[in-house]
Amino acid sequence: MATKMSDKVKGSMIAQIISEMKSAAILQNKPFDEGVFFDLIFMSDKELLKVSKLCGIK
Repeated sequence: MATKMSDKVKGSMIAQIISEMKSAAILQNKPFDEGVFFDLIFMSDKELLKVSKLCGIK
């Protein structure tokens, strides 16, 4: 990725990832730890894109 993601784009992606993960946890009747949010905040753009692809986003 040539350019860095803006804070707005990164925040939106994190919100989508959290939403997908929370939905998956609810569907599987498993608890969801909101602490994952902090892990996502400190990920690099490249790592965040990998996680979003795993969640089916973009």
